[in-house]
Amino acid sequence: MSDDLQFADSRALSAPFSQQLASHPGDGALAWLTAILATQAPALRSSNAILLAYTGNPAAIDWIDANIGSPVAGAWGVAAALLGTPWPRIFDWLQRGGPHRLMALDTLCAYRKPAVNMSPLEQIAAPVLPQAPARADLDAALAACLAASATPRIQAAANSINMHVDDILRGGPRGVAVADLPCLYLDPTPFKDAPAIMEQHESVVGGMRQNLQNLLKGIL
Repeated sequence: MSDDLQFADSRALSAPFSQQLASHPGDGALAWLTAILATQAPALRSSNAILLAYTGNPAAIDWIDANIGSPVAGAWGVAAALLGTPWPRIFDWLQRGGPHRLMALDTLCAYRKPAVNMSPLEQIAAPVLPQAPARADLDAALAACLAASATPRIQAAANSINMHVDDILRGGPRGVAVADLPCLYLDPTPFKDAPAIMEQHESVVGGMRQNLQNLLKGIL
């Protein structure tokens, strides 16, 4: 493992991570990735945490549980949702407080139906909350969180969950099985709806680039 990867973001890690997924799937790819994340500064580790999901290895949830820390970027929760973290474990995180509580809220938010503001791989994977609670149980858990610590971050997450609660509790099959997430990362095109989602994403990104260029031209 190159020491340079200690400072690599998810884009820089993409090529070597893909090589690991192709040649050492399962435990090998997870071991390689976690060895790198363990050397990285907390902020960089948090942003790179999303890659844990694409190992397709449920054991990554245990690593997330043991290593979550500040700053708690949304990538931790998205990774946990993509890996299929069930409600009982999320509920445990909510009760533990601190970084675990923030991650739990982000995980619930990530279980909403796919939306254009998500990454295309998240939209294709379309994770569904396993062992979803009754609405009353979810409401009670959120109320307990707010009663314990109603910070702006927690309030915003709770509001987002309430806004999308029907989606979060919808049930049904997910878009891509956890075990197939490495294949999704390596090549999303064979998966259902992937071409349309990728095309829409490129259109949105292209429009944002054009708007930025127009703005810069106006400034200059």
